[in-house]
Amino acid sequence: MRLLMILNLLMALSSAWAATADAAGTDAATPAAPDRYAQAILIYQALMALDQANATGNYSVLRDLAAPEFQAGHTAAALAESFAGYRRLNVALAPTVLFEPRLTAPASVTGAGQLRLTGYMPTRPLRIGFDISWRLVDGRWRLIGLAVTPTAAGR
Repeated sequence: MRLLMILNLLMALSSAWAATADAAGTDAATPAAPDRYAQAILIYQALMALDQANATGNYSVLRDLAAPEFQAGHTAAALAESFAGYRRLNVALAPTVLFEPRLTAPASVTGAGQLRLTGYMPTRPLRIGFDISWRLVDGRWRLIGLAVTPTAAGR
């Protein structure tokens, strides 16, 4: 129940942040990187979408949440194949919402307007590394790249 409340809060905050981004006109050629709270929301949303796709074997929602160029290059079936190893290992990403993301590099927005966040979630026994990219589409950051790497948590 608590996880559902957290996810509902994240979705509400994301919608509010997207509306603020629209009002601020951040759909410019090179938008500013969102603040750390919005960055955390983007990371949580990507990880939860992947977790739900892995749990159900249905990657269509993950694909539909992504930017058009990601959708064009990845079918739901191809995504299922790409993440088959995660399903076999039964890697649980849901606990990551209880931790603050730790970036290993500063957030960056390229000249092409792509936001990239690289870091990890300090979960145990597996630490969840991530390298995720988004592009602003109609005032919303939409997924364009997703790499998740579970590794043994160090002490």
